[in-house]
Amino acid sequence: MLPRVTTEAHSEQFLIVHADARDPSAFEIERAIVEGAGARLELTRSSAEAELIDNLRAADAILVSSAQITRTVVESMPRCRLIVRSGVGLDTLDIPAATEHGIVVAHFPDFCQPEVANHAIMLLLACAKQLASLDRAVRDGRWRPGPLASMGPIHGETLGLIAFGNIAEEVAPRAQALGLRVIAFDPYISDEPFQRMAVERVASQEELLRRSDYVSLHPPLTAETRHLMGAAQFQQMKRSACLINTSRGPVVDEPALIEALRSGAIASAGLDVFEHEPLPADSPLVEMENVVLTPHSASYSDPAVEKLKHRVGQTAVELMQGRWPDASAVVANPEVRPRAALQGHS
Repeated sequence: MLPRVTTEAHSEQFLIVHADARDPSAFEIERAIVEGAGARLELTRSSAEAELIDNLRAADAILVSSAQITRTVVESMPRCRLIVRSGVGLDTLDIPAATEHGIVVAHFPDFCQPEVANHAIMLLLACAKQLASLDRAVRDGRWRPGPLASMGPIHGETLGLIAFGNIAEEVAPRAQALGLRVIAFDPYISDEPFQRMAVERVASQEELLRRSDYVSLHPPLTAETRHLMGAAQFQQMKRSACLINTSRGPVVDEPALIEALRSGAIASAGLDVFEHEPLPADSPLVEMENVVLTPHSASYSDPAVEKLKHRVGQTAVELMQGRWPDASAVVANPEVRPRAALQGHS
């Protein structure tokens, strides 16, 4: 846990606390914006509920990356007016609790859409072309360790997208440029994006799994989507198929995936997210030759992260100045009755 500044001189200054600042040197942009507006930014680091309660108790606003802001944590923050999630998903935040306590919740669902789409295609190609195992073979001095493993042609094959939101819409044209046929399943949106993107809409998830050579997951994590992919779903896929996940780890039943990969129910997987993060060093996935792993990094590019930092800092300052977050942030609970009157409701 990073030290906290609690001097009397700062007692009345608007206090913004980052809940899980892993690298204190990485917040100079946010600090410049916040302190330039006369507030104070305090960096703390914890994922334990009791420590979060202690760290955030005096905050007027909090910034959070991945820490779980539970109802108990929310109830321990009597001064807090704003939670800013520096990312896309909201599954780590108890939004009903925040709403009940007059806390505005803001996030940035559009900040990394091209980056995640690029990463999904990278994982698809890495699995399709056996990149990890071939790279290791060359590095180990085994130029061609016997016959090459089975590989599809990519062009003419089928990519199935589960959920067809903004990121999946970015994936589709990239896949089409490679000559892939793109199909998608999403029961919650209209036909318009399917028609606009020339993507075939399928009637069921089962049909998508049965037809696809590659399945890429893009749903948010909700009670409905938790373990959306389990043992039954892996049995519906082609034995030659590849699963790609850049959404949220718990969308996949990880033990069921491990068994599907071991048994040959599916051929491979490209994973950026996991049920438990960081991925445990003793996870069977680490040793599997038919799995490509990245450390929840799909959203990263230098320009995207720098822009996000500016947006996070500015959103906190707007609240401090008595204004609703502007169009650069999305308020996840617009029905909230905030603790302080705010001007310019978005």
